[in-house]
Amino acid sequence: MDKTSNRQLPVMVIIMLGIMTTFGPLTIDMYVPSLPSVQSDFGTTTSQVQLTLSFAMIGLAIGQFIFGPLSDAYGRKKMALIIISLYVIASLVAVFTTSLSILLVIRLIQGLTGGGAIVIAKASIGDKHKGKTLAKGLASLLVVNGIITIIAPLVGGYALSIANWQAIFLILTIVSLAILIFAFLKMEETRSTELAKLNFSAIFKDFGYLLKKPAFVIPMILQGLTYVMLFSFASAAPFITQKIYDMTPQQFSILFAINGIGLIIMSQLTAFLVEYINRYVLLICLTVIQLIGVVLICFALVLHLPIWVLVIAFFLNVCPVTGIGPLSFTLAMESRTGGSGNASSLLGLFQFILGGMMSPLVGLKGEYSIMPYIIILCITAILIVILEILLKSVILKKTT
Repeated sequence: MDKTSNRQLPVMVIIMLGIMTTFGPLTIDMYVPSLPSVQSDFGTTTSQVQLTLSFAMIGLAIGQFIFGPLSDAYGRKKMALIIISLYVIASLVAVFTTSLSILLVIRLIQGLTGGGAIVIAKASIGDKHKGKTLAKGLASLLVVNGIITIIAPLVGGYALSIANWQAIFLILTIVSLAILIFAFLKMEETRSTELAKLNFSAIFKDFGYLLKKPAFVIPMILQGLTYVMLFSFASAAPFITQKIYDMTPQQFSILFAINGIGLIIMSQLTAFLVEYINRYVLLICLTVIQLIGVVLICFALVLHLPIWVLVIAFFLNVCPVTGIGPLSFTLAMESRTGGSGNASSLLGLFQFILGGMMSPLVGLKGEYSIMPYIIILCITAILIVILEILLKSVILKKTT
């Protein structure tokens, strides 16, 4: 074993790893306010431009699956430097692209490499920290990630107020280049003496075993569906607020940031309440809040109620995601009998792929149509209720 395996990472290194986890909000949240501008510039449909979100989300999922094992085999720092370099190049190419097809490829590359950076950052913490120190280390990553989740859409909105959407990719180029330099100077190689062999066949075999267990599959789907609420909001809200309610990109970025704050508050509140309230009861309570949000969104859009009603509805619908998601994740992880790595990977993979598949569907009828979004919300809500009823029976079986 590496003699330094029990040595905690320096604070500066943890901050750097926290910054690496921000590739998610940088890739998604900073870009979201620009969707209507990108659509107008390319003269394409709402559904087609929403594919730029889908490709990034799917890339984030697959990137975490691919680069986790690769960093086990070839080292954390080496893989991190390679994939962040690719992110820098992809972002720079996006500044000059004049083709939606090329932009879609770039967004996929950004997702893949961003997902890789996220999983390597978390794995690096796991290499050096155990038990409570691991939990604290991961919490530190989430703090940095949460701050960027709030700032990213505001930066994107401001960039659109003084320039075009290409400016967002120029900012991403500069930021990712700074992260690359920071990683080169400060990142430690945490797997230098314990590199593993690649074995994707074993991973898929473990996936097959997990997918046969209802106690794992039901929470996995539940987590994926609650994130559909979040990802469909990210896809639909820019067009609803800017095209139907005449918000500016800057006003929308503030709305997006407010929801980001709500997501952080809900995650912390859930972590506190779970100590005092049964997890299934807490899950039901959060779901009720989310369903109230769905009902309000439907009424607000169909009756064209004032924008403040819609803002409240979005908040109620989106914020419970960071409560329902972790609770579902925990229930799924508790059902496994083997290691946590593959189970965690499968949960993340399903979450982003499902969200990526739903994103373009909300724009099928065009930028002024609300019905696809409403239909997706209602179907998702019904499925969540059914799954939570099934989950109760699974929990009862485990306790009897």
